[in-house]
Amino acid sequence: MGEKSLLTESIKAQVGKLVNTHVMQVDRRMIDQYLDAMGDLNPVWHDKSAAIHAGYADLPVPPGLITSMQMEGDSPSLHMHEQSHLKGAVDGGGEWEFYHPVYLGDVITVTRKLLNVKERQGKLGAMIVNTFEVIYRNQRSVVVAKGVWTTLRYSTKE
Repeated sequence: MGEKSLLTESIKAQVGKLVNTHVMQVDRRMIDQYLDAMGDLNPVWHDKSAAIHAGYADLPVPPGLITSMQMEGDSPSLHMHEQSHLKGAVDGGGEWEFYHPVYLGDVITVTRKLLNVKERQGKLGAMIVNTFEVIYRNQRSVVVAKGVWTTLRYSTKE
């Protein structure tokens, strides 16, 4: 007898809908924590005069910080109640485009929408593949970055 599908009608109904919106002001502490974690010593991220010399208007934020869960309002799993029965989650990768620099003090609004959901078999068994569109806007509503990424959700056997 075949296993029951993880892809329910309530999960399918979420495609095209907003998963969450998160607003955060970029502060020095979050930049320093990110740079320390990455071991990034590039003076452009640390020194305003180096940043201006490199062509920035002010002290820019490393692009990788923008795509962090801190900026996006935690894992999408916390916002997708229809998938709460799926306990396992793995980052399936993504692609981001950066259009404009983000600067210390900017207020970034991040919207995450579910673009697609499908079920497939993997080494861990049946899983749900969620594809998201993430848009990052600054306080002037300018899109500074966009991303499309996936998560793999699976049911854990207890």
